[in-house]
Amino acid sequence: MMLASALWCMSLFSSGCVSPVAMHTAVLEYDWTVNRIETELLLLNIARTRYHEPIHFTAVSNIAATFDFRVNTGMMGLLAGSPGADSLSLTLGSSAAENPTVNIIPIQGEEFTKRLLTPITDETISFLWQQGIDPAILLRLVSQGIIFEDNDCNQVMLRQDNDRKRRFLWNQPRRKKEYQEFRQRVMHLSWLQAERKLFIGRTDPPNEDQRKTGRIVITNYDPNRLSKDDREKLHRQADRFSLHHILVDIRPDHPGGDFPICGEIKLRSFKAILGFIGRGITEDEEFDVKPNEKTKLKTVNPPKTLTIRESRTQPEGAIISAQKRGLWYYIDQESADGELIDRWNHEAFDLLYQLYHLTVTDISKTPTLPIAISK
Repeated sequence: MMLASALWCMSLFSSGCVSPVAMHTAVLEYDWTVNRIETELLLLNIARTRYHEPIHFTAVSNIAATFDFRVNTGMMGLLAGSPGADSLSLTLGSSAAENPTVNIIPIQGEEFTKRLLTPITDETISFLWQQGIDPAILLRLVSQGIIFEDNDCNQVMLRQDNDRKRRFLWNQPRRKKEYQEFRQRVMHLSWLQAERKLFIGRTDPPNEDQRKTGRIVITNYDPNRLSKDDREKLHRQADRFSLHHILVDIRPDHPGGDFPICGEIKLRSFKAILGFIGRGITEDEEFDVKPNEKTKLKTVNPPKTLTIRESRTQPEGAIISAQKRGLWYYIDQESADGELIDRWNHEAFDLLYQLYHLTVTDISKTPTLPIAISK
């Protein structure tokens, strides 16, 4: 009876241990797997743009797993009827099995295509900026360029639209001079941010239209300290642009104003961002640009916004990798460029991953029926 009681207790203990441990392991493994699928698909689509191929995303919409925990116990014995001749053996076994069903959705249709091709809004940039992302990383990734108007936005506000002379600083390496100046302007903004002299926020709408939301602006002064009339002028200046542009007003009479900017940053779509990175692997490579002499602080300034390596052999120790056309595309865990550059690269890919979720992965509006895969 004592042995039988011990056996029963052991079976309960075994059952109680197996199920939580197995479920704990399974939940972590599913989380790791879904994250790996998303990041590898992101990298694969960058490789697709490198070859000018259409991009395509598939999302995991649901995982349903059934767990089966079993414990087997037994007792075998021989009672001979004489002292010392009795024998008794115990058997104890346990097993655990899972049967997952994964639903995946090919993301397609009009709603998805619009999100993919529509430029990012100023609201998204403001949200990401407030998370502490370096302006240099953010703006190099999401900006198509800067539409430059003048060195002083106060003078621009006094002109008629047909008197304004504008030029576009493209964030495209093949336009070498424009690209160099764009990079220098972005580095200057990053320096001002490091000095806590850069402001990003909303302008005040005019008095007659209080229901309207103010526009996002980037300045080297606090807009809230302007006079009421000046705040209204600033709002009207910013409101001339669409939601896919951001007014930049770096004034001469404020910190960093010896390298002034009056213009608008034109934002890219998520598809354009992937294309910029993909073509930058070999076709339209970014290059090193030195900061302007008026930018006082030296900041991290890698030649490439996001470095994607290309190799004929499978990389070892990469953060993530994907294969395309017999080549491997990957991001280094540690490179010869140093820790600061590696950290920049990892933060740039993390930002791209956040933009992917903010822009692409709203599968609730995807009309496609899910595809179920059972183990």
